Amino acid sequence: MFLTQVEAQTTFDLDWQQGVNGANASFTIEIDDTVRWTWANGSPHSVTSLGGSTETFDSGIISGQNTEFSWQFTQEGENPYQCDVHAGSMFGTISVVPKLSVQDKFQQNVKFYPNPVIEELTIASLYRLDSYEIYDISGKKVGWGTGEGTYTQLNVSYLDAGVYFMRVYSDDLKATIRLIKR
Repeated sequence: MFLTQVEAQTTFDLDWQQGVNGANASFTIEIDDTVRWTWANGSPHSVTSLGGSTETFDSGIISGQNTEFSWQFTQEGENPYQCDVHAGSMFGTISVVPKLSVQDKFQQNVKFYPNPVIEELTIASLYRLDSYEIYDISGKKVGWGTGEGTYTQLNVSYLDAGVYFMRVYSDDLKATIRLIKR
């Protein structure tokens, strides 16, 4: 996901592929923000609003890597959606609110899963992640790395079982979460 500023409106890019679902495909944006889903593989997909969605949108079923579908959300409310081809593995909700600061929007839209984690951790964000740091409970930095865009996967098997704090960065924005390693 990349961030593009267009006057007062923001466009967020989501990599759209199988396995992107639930909490990792559910984000909170402001009225007049746009979400652009980009097919991360050549498989056929759609972006289709579900019943009860505040706004109705449908890309139709299309295929081709880097194919895009955009929707500008103009009404406050909840917008559950899915890929009609892969409904069981590609779905989420776009929540639209009147106003958020950029920092609040970043913090609310950074997702870590699974948490607790055993080996592989995924970080999902509306913003392109630059880097991350992992600290143990005493504040010692025990891990760090570069973000891989809007979805970053990392192996944390080297960490001992316990509680950690992970900080992620996107330009001047940062968010910290508590991470539990089993």
